[in-house]
This record gives sequence, structure tokens and C-alpha cells, in this order.
Amino acid sequence: MIPLLAALATGCAPPDAELRRARLEAERRSLEVTFDRLEDRLLVNQARVRLWQELKERHESVAAVACASLDEHAEQMARRTLPGATATGSLRVAKAPSASAESATSTRGAPQ
Repeated sequence: MIPLLAALATGCAPPDAELRRARLEAERRSLEVTFDRLEDRLLVNQARVRLWQELKERHESVAAVACASLDEHAEQMARRTLPGATATGSLRVAKAPSASAESATSTRGAPQ
């Protein structure tokens, strides 16, 4: 008796059940496509963020090297252009001539 009732219940299912099932299946496929697109966008954005982070790190590294090189260059330029610069980089301070040295120089070079 129970198998008979089960057979009747499945045969007497409402006619829109198959239609609902088809709509749900189409909606499921549509959601899967949407989720796949969303996942692709997420992966692309993650890769883009990694790229920008790597570029930032490279830029910081290059900037540090450039600053160090510029400092070194400025020091070398100062050594070469400032008067009294020595090869070691220490600057000699020129002494002002004393009054006695000035008078000796002026009397030597003066016409008599």
C-alpha cells in the first residue's frame, strides 16, 4: 500500500514543480558564472596589489641607493671645488697673513 501511495504522490506532483526545478537550475548556473567572474576579478586585483607593493619596495630601494650616491657625489664635488681641499677630504683653513708679513711683502715689492 505504501509503494502505491508513493507512486501516486510523485505522479500527482503539481505541474509547476518541474518548471520551478528548471528555473532553479538556470539560476544556479547563472550564480556559478557570476561567482567565477567575481573570483577572476579578485585574483586579478590581488595580482595588481602585489605588483604595486613590489614596485613600491623597488622604488624605496632605488631611492635609497640614489640618495647615497648623491651624497657621495656632493662630497666629492665639495672636495674638488672648495679651496684648500686635500685628497683625504679634510679641508685646510687658509690663515690670514699677519701684519708683519704684509709689511714685509709690501716693502719688497715696492719700487724704491
